[in-house]
Amino acid sequence: MAIESFNGADRIDIGNGKELDLYHADGVSITVVRGNGQTVVLRNFQDGDMISGDKTNNKLESLSDPQGSSAGSVSGDRLGTMNSTLQQGSSSNELMSDMYNGDEVFSLWVRYGHEKFGGDHCMIQKAPTSNFGKSVPVRQWNIQVFDYDYDGNYRN
Repeated sequence: MAIESFNGADRIDIGNGKELDLYHADGVSITVVRGNGQTVVLRNFQDGDMISGDKTNNKLESLSDPQGSSAGSVSGDRLGTMNSTLQQGSSSNELMSDMYNGDEVFSLWVRYGHEKFGGDHCMIQKAPTSNFGKSVPVRQWNIQVFDYDYDGNYRN
């Protein structure tokens, strides 16, 4: 059995041209840099996804006329959104609340292996829905990224 490095995880050759890719959640780095320069690694997430990122609008818009002529437009729009759900009592949740209440612009980057996404100019869109009940309470933070970037071939 051969093991080789693959995108921050392990790729295992299981034979017959098939591979098994292993993901290690503890290898994901989710870093906030506040306006004052303080760097904080987010922790204490919900059970499930830690964070997600998405470009708001398409990079490419295209059209085709009835005779089959096509045209395309590459947009410089860099808006994106990121969502993270944190445990209500965590220091990471307190940080997000402080940044929300202070209308703070901050940097947020997610890195894993050779993949990186985020931006240097982010703000929290709105306060999270706040609920309490039988389960551990969580808070979902919706973050607007004004200069969203995704790089699947990131090299440090």
